[in-house]
Amino acid sequence: MKITEIEFHPLRLALSGATSRGTDAAPEDQQGASPEAMAAQRYAPPETGVVRMRTDAGLEGLGDGATLPHYFGHGIGSMVDWMKRFRTVLIGGDPLNIADMHRRMEAVAGIGVPGCRPAQAAIDMAIHDIAGKAYGCPVYDLLGGAYRTAFSLQTQMHGHTPEQLLGVCHHYIGQGYRALKIKIGGQLRREGYSKAAVDADAAKVTAVARDLPSDIQIDVDANQALGSPKTAVNFFERVIRMAVHPNMSMEQPLHHLDLAGHAFVRRRLPLPMILDESVTSPVAMVQIARLAAADRIVLKPNRVGGLWPARKIIAICEANGIGISLDTMPFTVLGNTMLCHLAATIKTAYPLDAEGHTFFADSPFHGGIEIHDGRAHLSAAPGFGVEVDEQRLARLATEPGA
Repeated sequence: MKITEIEFHPLRLALSGATSRGTDAAPEDQQGASPEAMAAQRYAPPETGVVRMRTDAGLEGLGDGATLPHYFGHGIGSMVDWMKRFRTVLIGGDPLNIADMHRRMEAVAGIGVPGCRPAQAAIDMAIHDIAGKAYGCPVYDLLGGAYRTAFSLQTQMHGHTPEQLLGVCHHYIGQGYRALKIKIGGQLRREGYSKAAVDADAAKVTAVARDLPSDIQIDVDANQALGSPKTAVNFFERVIRMAVHPNMSMEQPLHHLDLAGHAFVRRRLPLPMILDESVTSPVAMVQIARLAAADRIVLKPNRVGGLWPARKIIAICEANGIGISLDTMPFTVLGNTMLCHLAATIKTAYPLDAEGHTFFADSPFHGGIEIHDGRAHLSAAPGFGVEVDEQRLARLATEPGA
């Protein structure tokens, strides 16, 4: 089998009934907003596209090309450029030889160029989709098989007052969600360190720790905002003095390169340490394990280059007793279905964030995961079980296939 064509269609997606002021909008900007509207703010403005890979056997594979300029440092223009570069080395190759497909992409990507990883991940998705269809099996079978095909869910919250935050938490718990990610540090990132900002974040975390049931997982995510190891230690020691929650963890309090600092904080505090932005590749994961810097990681396949390198990272984690959470970056049901196929292969299950597509008004796809009762459910359809709706794609694509 040979690849004959690769198209990339940038998409124009609109949030469903939610007006966003961007990530970490101030609490006063959210008064009166619904829980879904407040949760959806982290996805705006969305930048994504769909890869369509065709073969001489008549099979088509689909990939989700999602990125965020404020998070990855590049946007849809960079994605288009990398797709053109990858196309030159992939046309004529065998999509069933996944190792060779990645070898070809790495040959033109240079050494560890981060900007290409979401594009590489989108290609990787399309390759796995083709392989699943060729072999007549779901992608999770290609990855070694499934421990489960239904998944508990987590959701994220930005910028709320303590009162808003508790209302949103109970809203999602009532819908069956088993994990909540509490975002802190927005004001610290915008304005720099101040006691008032730290006090406000401590009040939010304390309110949640006091109020929520012990079986609800709480991940307190600073997104690198706490600055120094001692500041992080002081912050969480303060929270622990005011309220103790037995299922609470701290996520990425320091700069993503400060693995030694994270290891220090992990040793000093009884809370589990989660690393997210630090997890950029299998090589980075080896360093995290070597320095004993994490109890759990957040793995984003589009940040590391797709399912192929993601499975390597999972193997390193499982060999070192490090937990793995999967976090949404895709904005479509295709991307979130991919996350669930990967989650199916992880032995120890943590709730995953695979709801991003539910915040958008329209989609160019049909099929994929179904979400109900706070859980995501996978089918056993070949590949990812997702197909293109041609009319919707024509309406949502910002330009013809690049």
